[in-house]
Amino acid sequence: YRHTVYLTTAGETEYNRLRKLGGNSGLSELGREFAYRFAEFADVAVIGQASDFACVTLTAGEVGSLKQRLTAVPTGTSGGVFSKGSWDDVTDRAGANTIKPGMRLVRLRGQRSEFEDAPRSAVAVLDAIGSGPATLIFTHHDRTPAQVRARLWTSALSSAQQTVAHVRQTSLTMEHGKAWQQLMPKTYRNLDEVYVGEYEGLSEEDVQKRQPKEAELHTLDKLGYRYPRGESYYDVIARLDDYILQLESVQEPVVVVSHQAVLSLIYAYLVGIPREKAPEIEM
Repeated sequence: YRHTVYLTTAGETEYNRLRKLGGNSGLSELGREFAYRFAEFADVAVIGQASDFACVTLTAGEVGSLKQRLTAVPTGTSGGVFSKGSWDDVTDRAGANTIKPGMRLVRLRGQRSEFEDAPRSAVAVLDAIGSGPATLIFTHHDRTPAQVRARLWTSALSSAQQTVAHVRQTSLTMEHGKAWQQLMPKTYRNLDEVYVGEYEGLSEEDVQKRQPKEAELHTLDKLGYRYPRGESYYDVIARLDDYILQLESVQEPVVVVSHQAVLSLIYAYLVGIPREKAPEIEM
């Protein structure tokens, strides 16, 4: 059978923003925005099985020209609001680059702080958004009415817990009347980021200045290097053994929210990349 596994790092933390190592800091402003978008992805793409998820934020000025970027009913569709034309001039380049003509607008966030289902007409969309700014979510087809069962596994660190805080948990009635809680977060400490020991709260530049020999050792062997009073990638591999067995034993799609070193090792294992190359994988 086909087993789907979604891997994502937690949102940006304050330590990430300051380029510090380790720590258990909370999400930055950018990380908190990611958490809202992640919740939408989980609902629309994971449970709803909508394809080609695209999320873009428009400035107040760009909202003024939004009408020219939307169309009512492309050929062969059953109604709704769809993207059209080029979005190349939108400030949010990462989001705009994922939008293709004919994608359906399914969710939006305008004057309200929470996302909501997109209205079925362009006029109603503009009314809901108001004067902007706004965040729009497009897919290539609407969510399927029949939801798939899915699991959500996360590390115990604050950033991961805050990243999943907005994910909606709904209950499905299964065979024999049993209830299934969709995307109920399950916490695993073995998904925590590699522990950097004495270097907690330092930047790589700090380490280079204070202990240049240690910095050189880390560069020469990123997989085997163990941080002073901390962990190495090999230590992380050891604590992931039981988790990988459990990951392979379930049949439902699993969303894993963790951190760079841990996810690079999981990804390398799942796709057959030698673990020696795992430190080079950007998640």
